[in-house]
Amino acid sequence: MIGRKSKVFIFLYLIFLVVLFLMCSTDLIIREPEKEIYKVAVIIEDVRDDNYGNFRKGMDQAAIELNADVRFITLYEEKPNAEGQMELIDREGQDGVDGLIVAPVDERRMTEALQENRVTLPAVILGTEPVKETETGSITIDYREMGRGLAEKIKERAPEGSTVLLVEGACKISGAESGFLTGAAEVLEENGYRCNFERPESEETYREMLEGLPEQGCVLVAGSPETLTEIAGFLEEDAEGCDRIAGVYGRGNTPSILNDLDSGLITGLCVTDEFSRGYFSVLMAVKELEKAGDTKSMVMDSYYIEKKDLREPKYEKMLFPVE
Repeated sequence: MIGRKSKVFIFLYLIFLVVLFLMCSTDLIIREPEKEIYKVAVIIEDVRDDNYGNFRKGMDQAAIELNADVRFITLYEEKPNAEGQMELIDREGQDGVDGLIVAPVDERRMTEALQENRVTLPAVILGTEPVKETETGSITIDYREMGRGLAEKIKERAPEGSTVLLVEGACKISGAESGFLTGAAEVLEENGYRCNFERPESEETYREMLEGLPEQGCVLVAGSPETLTEIAGFLEEDAEGCDRIAGVYGRGNTPSILNDLDSGLITGLCVTDEFSRGYFSVLMAVKELEKAGDTKSMVMDSYYIEKKDLREPKYEKMLFPVE
């Protein structure tokens, strides 16, 4: 038999355990440190975000893990310009964001603004080369080297002496586009290929370019994802044009471009891991805000893929990341 004193002791002990549990569960004893929520604005160089699908998935994943409030902002002008982007950066600063991730319209102008301290918020720059003489973080892609790598793959398919049309976009050529096409032309010209730069500015000039292709195999290299999509669209409607082309190449990993690669309209692509680029840009921005950033610059690798590679687990995971 349990005595009266023992029953009282057990009762009081149970009450103590209940009170202890309640105090712990309501943070009265063990209080979790409050993690600051950083507001980060991501400002890209375009009026559309078509090329940033996987980038946004990586950015959103990092925002969840790092407790960051990230907003994605495109430019308003039909033809984006550096001054308009700087006004948008200033506006975001006035609206109280803590940090910036910026894909510059004009990298030279952005570098000057950073060196002159016109951009006062901590920033991570997405560009073609690290930002010099500043403490700004950067995630870069070497588009010139990407173009050179693509040219090596073209050499494996197209006979020496073939004509290669390097197709620029109708708008002002970007640093990425310029570096990509220049890198490809350097390798191809060194190896006996005839390289011509083209800039069709309308549907009519596109058709004129395709109708003027030599009878024997000609290679097309698009400088930007938008130009590659336009070329694939015209070739889809022009069976004769397809017959005169030995290959269509470019860069990008939008759903439409990957579909065109899968259907055979596009021969080969250069791609980057955009999910990782988005993830690490937010991670780098948060580390800068916490004064804990060890890495100020990161260079992304690029990969060459063809239709057969789309089902490879390595590329499938990179091109079609699960949210």
